[in-house]
Parts: sequence; C-alpha cells; structure tokens
Amino acid sequence: MAKDDKEKGFLDLLFSVEGLFLLIILAFRLGFLREINLQLSPDEAYYWDWSRHLAFGYYSKPPMVAWLIAIFTRAMGVSEYTVRLPALFCGMGFLVFFYLLAYRLFGRLPARWGLFAAALTPIFTVFGLLMTIDPPLLFFWSGALYFGWQATAKNRLRHWLLLGLFCGLGLLAKQTMLAFGAFYGLWLLFYRRDLLRSPGPWITLGLALLLWAPNLHWMATHHWITLKHTERHFREEGLYILGPVRFLAEQAGVFSPLLFGLFLWASFMLFRRRDWRKRAELSYLWALSAWPYLAILPLSFFRKINANWPMPFFVAGLSLTAGVVFSLRGRIKARFLRGFYVAGLILAFFSTALIYQLPRFPQKFPSQLAGLLFRFYGWRELAHRVQKYRRSREPLFTDNRAFAAELAFYLPDHPQVCQVREGPFPRSQYHLWACPHPSSPSLWVSKGAKPPCPQGIFLDFGRLPLPGGRTLSYALWRCPQSVDLLSRRNRRFRQNPKSCAIKVLPEPRGEVSRKTFP
Repeated sequence: MAKDDKEKGFLDLLFSVEGLFLLIILAFRLGFLREINLQLSPDEAYYWDWSRHLAFGYYSKPPMVAWLIAIFTRAMGVSEYTVRLPALFCGMGFLVFFYLLAYRLFGRLPARWGLFAAALTPIFTVFGLLMTIDPPLLFFWSGALYFGWQATAKNRLRHWLLLGLFCGLGLLAKQTMLAFGAFYGLWLLFYRRDLLRSPGPWITLGLALLLWAPNLHWMATHHWITLKHTERHFREEGLYILGPVRFLAEQAGVFSPLLFGLFLWASFMLFRRRDWRKRAELSYLWALSAWPYLAILPLSFFRKINANWPMPFFVAGLSLTAGVVFSLRGRIKARFLRGFYVAGLILAFFSTALIYQLPRFPQKFPSQLAGLLFRFYGWRELAHRVQKYRRSREPLFTDNRAFAAELAFYLPDHPQVCQVREGPFPRSQYHLWACPHPSSPSLWVSKGAKPPCPQGIFLDFGRLPLPGGRTLSYALWRCPQSVDLLSRRNRRFRQNPKSCAIKVLPEPRGEVSRKTFP
C-alpha cells in the first residue's frame, strides 16, 4: 500500500480540491438550514431548554450539547437556525478530521474518496444538520482518532495532550466516548505495548478524567441518575434470534449498503491476513471499528440497537474501507473493488439528495417516507392553540416531556413549562427542576383526554395532522388548585377519571373548540 509522505496541515487543506469541496458543503448546508422551515424535534427542543439552565450534567446526558446551543443562541438569538448551527459546524469539523486522518494513513487518493463518502453518507448528513448529542460526539471522536494516531506515530507530548483534550470533551458530549478509550487502550496493549511504558498514554488518561470530573461530581450528587438512565439501554427485553441480521441491515441502510458491505469485507480480510494486521495503520482502524461492532453485536440478540449508537465506530470503518480499496495493488481485484466503492458512493449520493429534498417537499414523497418527519411537525400549531387560551403569565403544566420542551420553545415568551412527575422516580430533566406551586389557576396541556385534576375545567381537544397520516392529539384544561395537590392526586383520578367534574368555558374568539372527547 503506497503512502504519500507529504505532511498536510489544516491550512494546506483549505487550499486544495478537498478544501474547496468542504467549503461548498459548508455553504450549501448553511443555505439549506436557512431555507427549510423544519420545526425542532422534541429532542432538539429539550436540549435547548437545557441550555437555559447551564450545569455540569443533566438527567440523561452530559452537558456539552446544552453548552454548544447556549453559545449560539445567546450570541445570535433563539431560533431553529441558531439551535442547529452547532450541529453544522461539528459536522464540518468531523469531515476535516476524517480527511486529515485518512491522508496521514494512506495518502491523498484514498483520503479524497473517503472524504466524498463521509460527506454523502446518509446518517452523517442527518447529524450534520440536526442538533442532538451525536454531532458533538462525532466531532470529538474523529479528533481523538486523528490525534490518537499522531500520538502513537510521533510520541510527542502535545499530541498526547490533544488526545486527552478531545477524549475529555467527548466524555462531556456522550458516554459512548468511553468505548474509544477502551478500544484504543486494547489496541495499545496488543500492538504498541511499548508506549504503555511511556508517560504519554497516562497523561492522556489523566487529562480526560480531569475534564470529565465536573460531570462525574454532578452525577455523584444526583444519585448517579445519568448512569442509571443509560443502564436501561442495556437491559434485556427478550430473545431475538434474527436480532444481529436486523442490526446489520439497519447499519447498511443508514451508511449505504455497498459501502457498509465493503467495510465488512475489509474487516474480514484483516481477520484472515496476518500481514495486513501487521500494518499499524490498518490494525489501528480495525481496532476502533470492527472490534466495537463485534462487542455490541451480541446485544442485538436481546434488544433493538438504535442505528445511531454504533455510528462513531463507522468513522474508522469508512477510513479503513477507503484506505484498503484505493491502496490495493493488483489490477483486476483493485478495479472491481474501486468500481464497487464508486457504485456505493453514487447510491449514497442519491440517498443523501433525498434526505435534503424530503423536508422541502414532503408532499411529493410517498406517505411512508413523509411520515419519517412526523416528529418535526405540529409543534408551532400546538403552541398557537395553547396561546389562545393562556392568560398572561399563567403557569403551564404537562404530563409529556415533548410538550414541555416544544411549548417552551414555540410560545412567544418562552415560558418554563413544568412536567409533573407521575411516580416516585424522575423520568426527565424537568423532574429534577423545581416546579412552582401557584395558588392561582394554571393551564394543563395533556396528550390524552384524561382530566389532570379534580374540578378541572375542560377547554379544548384537537388532533393536528402530521405527515404520513399521523396526528398529534392534545387536550387543554384549566386547573383551579395548586400543582402540589395535582401531583398527589392525579393517580387517583387516572384510576377513576369520571370523578372529575368537567366544565367548558366559552371559546376564545376565532377558535372553534370541540366540547366532547372523541
């Protein structure tokens, strides 16, 4: 496998064909985010609400997502665009580190084709536009991959420090970053044991733990609630004989089937060929991609694996694929594999083009595809309905996390909506924040039609149409008593909802309200 020995830095990248490609991608995504009128998903609105209460930890995730959203919204104002801008820049940073890593390992040609694939892979495209915990994780993971290789190749202190920095910040983005440390350490143990006798890896470990320490302290003072929430993802749900098949099929779908197939082939060849495993660059990418996939595969026998969980593992996997395919010698085999790779790239391009067009023209797609967007619709309309009934500064309560986050974002005054806890254990960040106990009436927005409180005054019920034939149901009530009574009593009223007297107030002007539940 030939390798270009020329060192390439970030400034060199800007003045190259690849740099021009990245600038075009950046300009296109900036314009796309400005153009689409796609409402925030419940998760995006939820993380935005976190950004109004900055802390070192939150109920289900580390704090990085809230910190990044806060930087942009406080500097540029609150809007769907500013909430999603951090995802865009994290996605571009991921592409830069991906290219630099592939260039260091294999040279320009494999790095260029790998960059094209990374920019057009469907799931990488999605998480370069939507602000969840995954875009920051992708950025810090790819940076750690790059500096992890530089540290082992040159064994310089600054590279070990940068590796520790990216690992520590990655731990503040998502707990999946622990997997990077685990498999990187295993690779050092099996292939570069000599480095473990030097101070570099231990400096990296110490710095990463130091950066993670504030979040660990927050979890310790909150009964380790984040780890308990994460532990639920690994509980057995049953036995699924075809679970691994379903898992691999979903991975092929989100990463492009042909490219994912080439990754599986390259991983298998590394298992078979000892001479390939002796090459440090191949074993490095293999350990950070195929090994984690093999570790998570048994879990698919017992529960459904979300497609985004193993996403960071494919960063090294895609680099490995491009490096092997475009560095192979042998005319016939190399041509076949490169043709297969280009076909996968074309398929990924068309899939990504559909992703870009779907939110712009959902009515032109079949209902099954349009239905994928149902979580991005109905929230602005729901806030409009609630605002018609809401009195000035009237407290808002709900039994649904998505309602709490979306109403907080889309109501004009961005109120703090309280999600009332129904049970002894918290189920969201809203349950960790103190709920007010107003003596005046409060407005209740519920997903179902059950009355939330005794003597509740029924205001409105409706169904908002969503893509794919779905609907968003809501019910509006006004509760005359304080919410501390509501939270103690709503279990009794859920068991016997008929005990709640229902009254109907006059409709607000311009609004036709249903008087009965369906």
